[in-house]
Amino acid sequence: MDLNLIRSLVTLALFALFVILILQVFSKKNKRHFDNAGKALFDDGDERSVEIKQVNTGVNNNE
Repeated sequence: MDLNLIRSLVTLALFALFVILILQVFSKKNKRHFDNAGKALFDDGDERSVEIKQVNTGVNNNE
């Protein structure tokens, strides 16, 4: 096998994986999953901020 043939096959395989990844990311079936993952960053920060504020002020809403 020629080295250029191997390089071409690897390039073709990587391009195919790239296309599959793009199709998976923009699939309507996965939209809810990616939306939830994107919102999770902001949701966790708000809860942690409330916990820190409660600890600093000595307020506990669970009692």
